[in-house]
Amino acid sequence: MSSPRAAHGDQDRAWLSIQHLRGLAALSVALFHACQWSQVNFATGQAGVDVFFVISGFVMWTATSGRTGRPLDFLRRRAIRVVPLYWLITLALAAGVLLFPARFPDLAVTPRHLLLSLVFVQHMNPAGFPFPLLAPGWTLDYEAVFYLVFAALLVLPESRRLFALTVALIVLALAGFAWPPAYQMLLNPLFLEFLAGVWLARIAQLRLLPDRAFGWLLLGGGVGLFALIQLINMDWDLWRPMVWGVPAAMLVAGAVSIEADGGWTAIPGLKTLGDASYSIYLVHTLAIGALAMTLGAWNPALFIPLAMAVAVVSGLACWALVERPMLDWLRRRLA
Repeated sequence: MSSPRAAHGDQDRAWLSIQHLRGLAALSVALFHACQWSQVNFATGQAGVDVFFVISGFVMWTATSGRTGRPLDFLRRRAIRVVPLYWLITLALAAGVLLFPARFPDLAVTPRHLLLSLVFVQHMNPAGFPFPLLAPGWTLDYEAVFYLVFAALLVLPESRRLFALTVALIVLALAGFAWPPAYQMLLNPLFLEFLAGVWLARIAQLRLLPDRAFGWLLLGGGVGLFALIQLINMDWDLWRPMVWGVPAAMLVAGAVSIEADGGWTAIPGLKTLGDASYSIYLVHTLAIGALAMTLGAWNPALFIPLAMAVAVVSGLACWALVERPMLDWLRRRLA
């Protein structure tokens, strides 16, 4: 069977299923934080991040496959895509913390904390936790390391690049076990999720994806595993990539297999959520937190749906009014 041919530039946009999963992953993380405010257990909602990591590996391999390696060009495109909005929201949050500290009792801005947050360096914040100033940005620290490794290996022929990337990501994944203090500082098995996405993209490139029937089994199996993990309240601790990464990889593999076999259909509104997923992901904690501070989160049945609506609306507004125009302007001048 054949997989969809990616368009030049944003090649991942050819995979409608990927955009749909991006939207669902962003909603999952937002729902986790909304439930957290209301002290409702939805820990598995955090696994939206694991889906994002698998997608990232898939997209990076798809977008660069068959092209001459230009590491600096790759890094420039990634920086244009990721950095401006993250910096804008992080700096806005820093200003808010400094001007209205009572509104942000759990946050503190120091020059070191702000600088390391902006340059995607994993570090302990003033409270002693491994989070940047804008908490969801911790995932971008992992993305940044993945991009650097990926860019460095673009100089290799594609046939050797996959092997080298596999070795490099496995080394990063296991290094924290050899040097435990580095485990929280990025060197842990979360990098295996990027690797799963890379290999899935390679399988798709070779047109070896299973048919849609098996794809639905993978997709359903991934959802079922997530449901089981939530029901039994499994403690993933050090083994998150196996507990959540495996069903995350199954979801992505199932979705692209279904689409490659012509069985994926458009769902109204979901592609738009996928397009806006980065904005939703970055602003939802601020939007939900503001709602909780204003109205309170004592009634989960009222707060959680309202928080999700606020997260989606604020994310869509950020995407339409800030992210998309800013990206268009930057790409015309820098890409």
